[in-house]
Amino acid sequence: MVTPRFVCGQSRMVVRTRGESLRLRSANALWSHEPASPGGLACWRSWSTIGASPTAHTRERSYQPMCRQPTLTLCCCLLLTAASCRARAITLTRDGKPTATVVTAADPTEKTRAAVAELRHYVQALSGAELPVATEADGAQGALVLVGRSKLTDAMGVRVPSGLTNNRREEGLVVVCKGDQLVLAGNNDGPYHGTEYAVYEFLGRLGVRWYMPGEFGEVVPEQQTIAFADAEVRQQPAFVMRNWWLHTTPEMAALERQWKLRNKLNPEQGGMFATPGDSSARNIVDAKLFAEHPEYFALNADGTRNQHLPCLSHPKAVEIAANVIKAHFRQNPDANSYGFAPDDGLPRDYDPETLKLHQGFTDVLGRPGVAAEASTSEEWFTFVNNVTAEVRKEFPDKYLATNGYANRNLPPQGMKLDDHLVVMFAAIWSDTLHAYDDAKSWQAVRQGQLLKQWCARCPNVWIYGYNYVNLVSGLTPVPRVRKLARDFPLMKQWGVMGFLDETRNVWAECGSMTRYVRAKLEWDADTDVGAILDEFYPAWYGAAAKPARAFWEALDECLEQTPRLGHEDRIMPYVYTPALLKQLETLVSEAERLADTPRAKLHVKADRLIYDHLLAYMAMHAAEFRGDFAEAAKQAQRMLDLRPQLHAINSFFILPDEEGYKSGVWYWKVSDRRDFYQSLADKTTGKTGDLVAVLPERAQFRTDPHDEGRFAGWFAPDWVDESWGSALTTKPFYCQGYQDAQGHPYVGDLWYRAKVAVPQQFAGRKVTLCVPALETEAWCWVNGHYVGHRPYREAYIRPAEMEVDATSAIRPGKTNVVALRVNTGLCESQAAAGLTSRAFLYAPR
Repeated sequence: MVTPRFVCGQSRMVVRTRGESLRLRSANALWSHEPASPGGLACWRSWSTIGASPTAHTRERSYQPMCRQPTLTLCCCLLLTAASCRARAITLTRDGKPTATVVTAADPTEKTRAAVAELRHYVQALSGAELPVATEADGAQGALVLVGRSKLTDAMGVRVPSGLTNNRREEGLVVVCKGDQLVLAGNNDGPYHGTEYAVYEFLGRLGVRWYMPGEFGEVVPEQQTIAFADAEVRQQPAFVMRNWWLHTTPEMAALERQWKLRNKLNPEQGGMFATPGDSSARNIVDAKLFAEHPEYFALNADGTRNQHLPCLSHPKAVEIAANVIKAHFRQNPDANSYGFAPDDGLPRDYDPETLKLHQGFTDVLGRPGVAAEASTSEEWFTFVNNVTAEVRKEFPDKYLATNGYANRNLPPQGMKLDDHLVVMFAAIWSDTLHAYDDAKSWQAVRQGQLLKQWCARCPNVWIYGYNYVNLVSGLTPVPRVRKLARDFPLMKQWGVMGFLDETRNVWAECGSMTRYVRAKLEWDADTDVGAILDEFYPAWYGAAAKPARAFWEALDECLEQTPRLGHEDRIMPYVYTPALLKQLETLVSEAERLADTPRAKLHVKADRLIYDHLLAYMAMHAAEFRGDFAEAAKQAQRMLDLRPQLHAINSFFILPDEEGYKSGVWYWKVSDRRDFYQSLADKTTGKTGDLVAVLPERAQFRTDPHDEGRFAGWFAPDWVDESWGSALTTKPFYCQGYQDAQGHPYVGDLWYRAKVAVPQQFAGRKVTLCVPALETEAWCWVNGHYVGHRPYREAYIRPAEMEVDATSAIRPGKTNVVALRVNTGLCESQAAAGLTSRAFLYAPR
């Protein structure tokens, strides 16, 4: 229960959304309710100690630890003694009337004005009172709320955080109450929003919450009398950078930006350090020199030169890059940093001098022995170090930023990085479902190991995370509260500087609580996540809190416990289980039964639509696995039909269509899948072809680690070997006993053999074998005759079909043997799955 703090007044808790109010009345009392900062379990204490519970980043005067309770209601106020009345407190409003004045410096900054506007707005929403505003020059008397630093705050002796250096470590806020003066201030310099954060910290202590952007996500507990006791709170964020970026509409972007500020994120992209975006290295080469001096540019594997990438070993390339960056700093003296990185993909310099720097390591996302997928960290960071050293001769306090991404993901060995280098770490290859300390996920553990190594080598490492969860996604629910609660303390311990993550504006996918919890952890890595959830669910769902919480926690537990690893939704049909779906149906039905207010019913309705969308997703795949591709297309369309209904509840849940980047999906969208399934249905229902036969879902199977099969003739129709097992062709082979306890899958060759009867009626017609999904490369034999090859495609690429003309090898009227040799590639992080759809034979029209 979210409950307010007030003194000698009557309180009513009002949870507002679209004009609706839920009121809970209490008797007149003097009491203090304090949620653990920033929004944790409630605790009671004497008036002299009111403030956020102290953490590594919070200091309070005379803190006395008190017992914590899992939930508190307004009746708890009756437990306080009358002795508390003697505590000093400032009263901002009494019985719905203003009793204090908001005071700023004589010439307040724009950020201070914004803070004042927010304070007045929410005090009025809380109490109905509109606080008057003055400047320090007006001589206001009585109770004063001093917003931002001023002569009055200086006179009180309050030290307000200030200053801006290039390493961006000065951010902070203060909330100080002394008698009838309350200071809400912080560092507003440069990209900082300290005074706004101080106001939001104060409002949070009055019970205001911002769970989602806009009024829809607000919780505002109405209280006609607002008072605040003597306290001193000082906070600094756990992480320097606290932000994510996404595509959305301009209107939603403005609301999301405000939500970020209210939850003490910093939405100023590039304000902390320059972002080394893909292809920004093109800015540090001089294209005009390409024709005359190609040696200044990287050498491609085919002997040509890459005019967009400098030669990483050429001194002149270093000089040119340094001169560009120095010119930038001369023109932009306030800039603290400059960022640059190569093109996306796996760019590499094959110049002989550069290759001398290469240490022969394979990148985590690469295949051993494939030169284009080798780690180039030593080459790239040698160049970056040299450029940084040259720039710092003139600008010793400036920073250069680059990325540890793609083939530069590994920390360079045998070299010391410049301490004014900033590294953006981006592990696009890694599992996004499991925590860094989860032994089931070698990928997550490996990512944590790399992070620790980077932080040990460089004091300025920030994470470019993929908070889509699934980069390729059907937008099914994937809450990650448990992962966040485990990861953030580790990242703080390792020395991670912050975050600028890539995500999508689809709150139905992550759940409202995931974004909110992430924001709180980015400010304080030791936030009590359980306490936040204890508060969130009753505030959001009312009487339906218990089943609603169990609904989302069942999904979260499913993700935490699954042995499946990945970052695309190709794994999700094997993560969600029938038992989970049955449990979710029971819980959402119970939540619908218990929801007793329009607000709670609306939130439960959103969960019902999210669940129905998940059901359609699983039904789509079940139909695919049966070979009923028309039904699969129908279920994909059902997913699309549900989205406008969810969007109508709140636009942040999901966009109504998949048009444009603002939808958050631009690759292998559900509409793409629908169209692909329909194309398969057309091949089997007479439009573009006629179904000959659907191959069995279960086939003979075995791995081939030594490439024995093609020499021993495992493709022969009469081949018999009792050592063969069987496997479903609609489920990743590694899920069927070929993955170890850490999630390492088998990599290499594997074979499927299936028997299928071909009706006599197809004699004389062309017959094609279609395998709708295959990872990553395959060769096919029918009745012992070789019929074709599907070249290598990375495992994430969709569609991933294989089609081969089997006419010459098919025997109509008989049982035919289809043999597939599949190679997974040797990159474990791709987790190539073999066959994952229902194969069939058809006769094209």
